[in-house]
Amino acid sequence: MIDPVFTKSVLEQAVLSLQSEPITSKEETGDGLNVDLRPISTSDCQTQHAERVCEILTVDGEVTEKLHTDSEQPEKIRVVPIHRRPDLLVPCADLVNSEWQRSQAARVHSLQKSCAEFPVCLVLLQGHRETERLLGHVRLSRVVGHSGSLFVESVVVSKAERGKGYGRTLMEETERYAKSRGFKRLCLTTHDKQHFYAHIGYVLSTPVQNAGSMTAFVPMEMLLRFSRMPSEDAQKQTRTETDAQSAGQPVVQTLTETPYRDAKGVAIYWMHKDI
Repeated sequence: MIDPVFTKSVLEQAVLSLQSEPITSKEETGDGLNVDLRPISTSDCQTQHAERVCEILTVDGEVTEKLHTDSEQPEKIRVVPIHRRPDLLVPCADLVNSEWQRSQAARVHSLQKSCAEFPVCLVLLQGHRETERLLGHVRLSRVVGHSGSLFVESVVVSKAERGKGYGRTLMEETERYAKSRGFKRLCLTTHDKQHFYAHIGYVLSTPVQNAGSMTAFVPMEMLLRFSRMPSEDAQKQTRTETDAQSAGQPVVQTLTETPYRDAKGVAIYWMHKDI
C-alpha cells in the first residue's frame, strides 16, 4: 500500500523542481512541426511585432492571416495636393496628357495653379520616396452658389495601372480629402463612365457651375452674380429642353440617355454624391 504522505511529498518536490528550471527544449508535435517552448520576454514580443504585420485576407469566403516582414508590408496609397510635391509636376503633366493631349508646358502651368484655396490637383501615390509610383490624378474646384460642394474633373489613372481598382481608390481618397476640408457633396460630369460612378454611389443630377481657377482672382460673390446671367450655353440648354418638351418628350436623364450636351454638342451625364 502506497503511503499518501510520501506521495504528496514527492509530487511537491517535482513541482518545485519544474518551477525553478525554465523550459528550453523543443517539442515535436504529432504533425512533425518543431515548437519552441522557450520563455519569450516582453522585448522579444515587441521585436516580433515590429518585424511582422498581420494582414487579414479573405479567399473564397474563408478568412486567413498572412504575416509580412517590414520589407513585405503593403505599400501605403494616399492622395497628396500637387502643390506640396512640385517634383511631380512634369510626371503628372505627362499622366494627364496621356488622356487629354496638350503641350507639356501648358499642362504644367495648369497644374501649378493648384493651391489650398482651390482649385486643388490631387495625385494618387503608392509607396515610399524610393519606390514611389504615380497612380492617378484628379482636380477639385468650387461650385458656384453651393458652398458645401466641390466639382471633380480630370480624373485619370495611369494606363499601366488600370484594371487594378485604382480608379475606385482614387475616388475614395478624393472623398476623404473633401470631407477633411468640410465639404458635403461632390459633383461631376462624364461622357461614358456613368455606370462606374453609379457603382460607387453617385446619382444622376442637374447641372451646376464649376468655378474652376477663377476663384483665384474673382470673388465668389461676383461669380455668383454672373452665374445668374443667362449664358450662351444656358440658353442652348434651355432650347434643348424646350424643344424636347414641345415634342412631347419628357426631359429625363437615365444611365443610358441624357438630354444634356457639352460645349461640343456631345452627350454628357451630370452626377453627384453626398459624402
